[in-house]
Amino acid sequence: MNHATKGFKKPAVRLACSYIFDWILCIVLIALFLMLDNLTPFKRQFSVEDTSLMYPYKEKETIPTWALIVIAVVFPAVLMAVVSLAIRRSSYDFHNGFLGLLLSVSLTIAVTQVVKVTVGKHRPDFLDRCKPMLDGVAVIRDEPMKLWTVDICTTTDHSVFKDGMRSFPSGHASTSFAGLIYLSLWLAGKMHVFDRKGYSLKSVVLMVPVLTAILVTISRIEDYRHSAADVGWGTVIGIFFAFFAYHQYYPSIAATHSHIPYPPRDFSYLVKDNDDNVHEAGRIEALTGIHPNNESVDETQPPEQLADLEAQQK
Repeated sequence: MNHATKGFKKPAVRLACSYIFDWILCIVLIALFLMLDNLTPFKRQFSVEDTSLMYPYKEKETIPTWALIVIAVVFPAVLMAVVSLAIRRSSYDFHNGFLGLLLSVSLTIAVTQVVKVTVGKHRPDFLDRCKPMLDGVAVIRDEPMKLWTVDICTTTDHSVFKDGMRSFPSGHASTSFAGLIYLSLWLAGKMHVFDRKGYSLKSVVLMVPVLTAILVTISRIEDYRHSAADVGWGTVIGIFFAFFAYHQYYPSIAATHSHIPYPPRDFSYLVKDNDDNVHEAGRIEALTGIHPNNESVDETQPPEQLADLEAQQK
């Protein structure tokens, strides 16, 4: 056994190799979000008589961005650290829990930002941000069979104006649900919520993150930043990625061992032989989970016959 093989068998090395691509993906997604945040959204035409755009612009948000980060990321991470490190004494559990949280939030904010920029939907307070004027006179009526463009907007605060075209979907709603629903799933797995022992306290604990996400979402409607459709679709996006990310690292919350994360993946293909050659066997399977066949298989056949064919190939 060479030194490379011995090194790979060390738990720390296996852990690093198993999850390095996950961490890189999260970093890339966050970078994508920051890059898209500097882009100008699609400039959609609008009507100055649209009552859904006539709400006043509120400078101070109920839940600003920094508070959203604390609620959706910092609070879940701290709680997971307390449970994993102080109670369960498992650094691996905390690693997987935090990585899943980061994956859930990073996927959510990247997708949300892409949709925001490409759709360019106006916020309910858009007209107050825009301040439409033409030849020094406020525009309060539409011309027959015509919509206005952003050329009639006279605002001098371009960052506020640009943000006024990022209504759909709600980033606060998607991010809060991505972080807090993930936390609820993580806690549900730790508490074995479906063990049929009926502890009502479990339901109360799990409802705290959910209720918090709901309140964050409601605040966006109260601040006239979003419509109900905006926060509704943001909620759907956040919940979807929370479930997706959680099940990348943990079994179903109904499983017997729902509190135990999946073991590190098998990345033995990274081990080099004595000639310093990388083993090719298993490279595709390990990275993608896609298993190639040695020969073509007719997948229109019944499952029983497919199983026989796969057995013959082995």
